[in-house]
Parts: sequence; structure tokens; C-alpha cells
Amino acid sequence: MPLRPLTRLRDRLPGLLLAGLLAGPLAGPAAAAPPPPVEPPLRTGERAPRDGALIFANEAYAALPQATWADDDARAVRAWIEATRGVGKRSLLFVPNADARTMEKALPKLKKLVRPGGTLWIYLSGHGGLLPDGRPALLGTDAEPGAPRGLALDELVAAASKVGAERVIVLVDAGFGPTGRGGFELGAAAAEARPLPEAPGVLLWTATRDGGAPELYGPGRHGLFTWSLLGALRGWADGELDGQPDGQVSAEEAAAFVRRAPALLGRPAAPHAPLPAGAAGWTLAMGGAGVALQPAPPLATFDALAAEDTAARLAAAEARVREEAAAFWADAQAQLAAGGPGAEAALRAFIAEFERPVVKVERVVHLAEVQAARQRLAGGAPAPVEAGPVSEAAARCDDLVALEGPAMLGELPPGERECLERRLAAERLQTTRSKISRLLIVNAEVKADVGAWERLVQRHLQDIDRSDPDLCMRYAIHLHKQGPELGEDAIRWADVALENKQVWAGDEHVKKVSGLFRLRAEAAHKLWTAAEAAYRADGSPDSDRAAREHRGEAMNFSREWLDYTRASGKPSEAALQLCRTAAGTDDYCRAAR
Repeated sequence: MPLRPLTRLRDRLPGLLLAGLLAGPLAGPAAAAPPPPVEPPLRTGERAPRDGALIFANEAYAALPQATWADDDARAVRAWIEATRGVGKRSLLFVPNADARTMEKALPKLKKLVRPGGTLWIYLSGHGGLLPDGRPALLGTDAEPGAPRGLALDELVAAASKVGAERVIVLVDAGFGPTGRGGFELGAAAAEARPLPEAPGVLLWTATRDGGAPELYGPGRHGLFTWSLLGALRGWADGELDGQPDGQVSAEEAAAFVRRAPALLGRPAAPHAPLPAGAAGWTLAMGGAGVALQPAPPLATFDALAAEDTAARLAAAEARVREEAAAFWADAQAQLAAGGPGAEAALRAFIAEFERPVVKVERVVHLAEVQAARQRLAGGAPAPVEAGPVSEAAARCDDLVALEGPAMLGELPPGERECLERRLAAERLQTTRSKISRLLIVNAEVKADVGAWERLVQRHLQDIDRSDPDLCMRYAIHLHKQGPELGEDAIRWADVALENKQVWAGDEHVKKVSGLFRLRAEAAHKLWTAAEAAYRADGSPDSDRAAREHRGEAMNFSREWLDYTRASGKPSEAALQLCRTAAGTDDYCRAAR
């Protein structure tokens, strides 16, 4: 009878062990407790009308193994982008199970997703690989072993860099070697790998830098990189650098947590999370509307998870050896049944192979003292650094009080402005960052440099501090005057100003709160009018839906303004008229009395 050859275990064991290490628990006792959840996302009430997002979720491949949990990962990131970041559904393109051509055709749509000054979010999950010329790529679902096809990361980064976004954030849960998600072999790379692309204003993070396989985190039912990333953006990274949470997660904090998270779980994975110039202070997530970011789970929780995960990975590796031994033994039994000289050799081969099989699982030991040392260096006693030559501009840049006078006259020289920008990018103390940013804002305002003022205020509110309701209100008014294109932005910052309205008192409080209610109502009314015009022009379901949504906002905001004017004794005629126009009936507005 034909028998399959008795290949040696050590020839097959690396692949089997790798699958066990990556896939997580497939055998052994269940974990004592589930890991901290990273879904559903926090609903902060944030709005990011300038932001846009493109998400690829390639799980079902025609000729390659399924990319385990790629779709779950992508949908979880999509939910976070909508609920926590506040990106509108019309500014988000979700592309599941795309072949190479479909992914390429999505790139021209990027410009329609994001507005100038916004953030473009791009997320990719699936199998990665190298194209024939060595460029790292997300493989399309039409890729085959030995015939890689997909979207090259350098093409993606180049296209994203041209859409006019203030910043581009590309997140890739894929590797670029012969082993894909779940430890499945995809075929040897056809060329030497090229470096990952870099571009100004583009943050590119990947689950692995080179040929390493992207790990899965079985208990969390996500890729390890995506699970760590979602945790970081949920708030677990807040205070990662100095141990002092401030209610928001910066890019530097998120990158540090994503790099440390595998060690917290005992994993040896090393995600690639570099920061481009100026990106350290980018704010990626913050709480809002009474919803605070979630603090990181205690170290004891991660210690328990690491122990459970290590035991499960070891059990999975052991189970695979037992499966291999059972298959080997079945072959030996068949040869015994067939008789002949090969029977004794088969038994001896089985004994030699499986007498003392050894499996190994790498376990990283996370030491809390290392993190404490980093945080002490960041916020307590930094190591001394040998001083070099200091220019006159740099010396004056250190004295912020001395720069207040020139800034209030709009006379900060270019050298000092550049020095302040460099210092802002490197500074970690929040109060100092705010002072530096305000100096630059005041200087631009006095100089009547409207473009610079808008850019600086937007950065200040998004990345540094939004607690000043006056600055939020002035920015909202500035955006509102520019027309309906920035109406959603204007409403967003009016909402933020209202969150801190308690700093005003007396007549000032009434006047400014009423003004913010009016701004929201008028901005929503303009958005509704523009959406109605778009619907009359094309008659599409999307335009109809947008018109209905904006009308609903116009009704709600105008009624809130009307309520406030009546309660505070302010004139209510304009509010009543706007309410009637949006509602189309007096009944709705009378109900506000």
C-alpha cells in the first residue's frame, strides 16, 4: 500500500511551533479571566468633520489561507474612528476583501474623504508581503503563492501625502515576510525587501518591521498590534511617558504603549512605531461630552494575562507535537501491517524522533521598574546632557517671559519662531507647551496673519489644550464666517466652548452662551441649505440622507437657542424665525416655550 514518507519532526516543528505561538490558545485550560475589552469604543461625542478614513480589511483570500481576524480588526478600528474620533460616515471608506485592482482604485477617492487641515486615517489588515520588486504591500485577495499582488505601501503613502491633509496616520496589521497572520506560510519572498516608506507628515506604524509574522492575540480575538493599538487609543496610553495622565493620548504616548504592550503580555513581538518629525504631540484621542478616557488596567492584570497566555501557547505547541507524533505513529503502524524490512526501521525512527521531544515558547518578562525609570527620566530627574553651542535665538527661546513683549507686538523674528516650534515639538510639560503655543498664536494674530493664526489655533486646540472657551469660541466664529464648508468644524468647537462655559459669569456668561447657541443654529441651517441644494442637483440617496440629517440638526440647535433666549430674557425673534424655517411649523417652536 502506498505510504506517505516519514519526514522528521525537526523538519516540520518550526512551522508548527510558530503557528502555536502566533495563533494563541488552541488547547489547554481556559484563561481565568478574559482580557480587558477594547470594544465597543468609547462614545466621546467628539466631531472631526475635517478628518477622513480609508480602511482595508482583507481576510478571505482566494488562493492563500484566511487572514485570521483581519475583518474583526478592521471593523473595530472603524468603530473607534467613528465613535471616539468622531469621523462622519460619509468621510469613511470601508473596503473589505479587496483584490489588488480594487485597492488601487480606492486611492483617488482619498481627496474626497478628508478636508484641508484634517487628519487622514488609513488602516490595513490582512496578509502582507513583498511585491516582485521588493516593495512591502498589503496583498490583495487575488494574490497567489509565488505571485504576490497588492497595494504597495509606498504608493499608498505617496497618494495620501497629496490630498492636503494636515497629517496622515497609516496603521498596518500585517507582516511582509513568508509567514502571514496565524502562522500560515504564504510562500518565499521573491526579492530583497525595500525599506518601509517615509514622508513628511505621515505616521506609519506596522505590526512588524520586516519579515516577522504579525502575531495574533487569541484571548482578545484580534491581531496583537490592533488589540494594543485600540487599548492605547482607549486611554491606556494616557500618561505612558511620565505617569501623569492628562485626559488625552498623544502619538508619542500611543507609540510607546504599542511598543510595550507585547511585553506586558509576555510576548516577544516588536511592532514598528516610529514618529516622524513633529508628530510626537499629535493628539490621537481624548475624552469629551462627559466621557473620560479609560485608564490602563493595573499591572497585576497584565501579569495574570501573561501567565495565562504563556501557558496557553505552551499547551498549543505541545498539542501540535502530539498531533505530529500521532500521524507519525499511524504511518509506522501501517508499515508494520505491510511487513517487510521497513517495519523495524519505522519503529526505530519513531523512537528516535519522539523519545524526548522538546517545545519552547519565548516569554518576555516585563519589569515595572523599567517603566518607572523611563517615567522618572521624563518627568523627574533627566540624565545630564553635555551642552553644546547655543545660538542667540535659541538662548532667547528659553526665556518665554522675555518673548511675551515681541509676541504682543507681532514682532517675533523668524529665528525665534523656529526655535519655539522646535521647543514645542520636544517639550513634554503640558503647561509649557501651552505657553509656547499661545506666544505663537498671539504673534500671528497681531501681525494679522490669518492663515498662520488659523493653523496655530487649530493645532493648539487639537493637540495641546482646549480648556479655554474664549479661544474655542473665537475659532468657531472664524470657521463659521468661512461658509458651510466648515460648518461642522464650527459646530464642533462651539460645543467644546460650551463644555467649559462655567468659567464665564454674569452678563458675560449669558452673552457668550447665547452667541454660541446662535452660531450652532446658524451653522446647521447653512449646512442644511447646502445639502438641500446638493440633493436638488443630483437627487441621490446620499444627498437626501445628508439633507435630512442637517435639517434635524438645524431644528435641534435653533430650538436650543430659542429655549435659552427665552430663559435668559434675551431677544428671541431671530431664534424663533430660524426655528420656524427649519421645522416648517410653529408647533415645534411653540413647544419650546
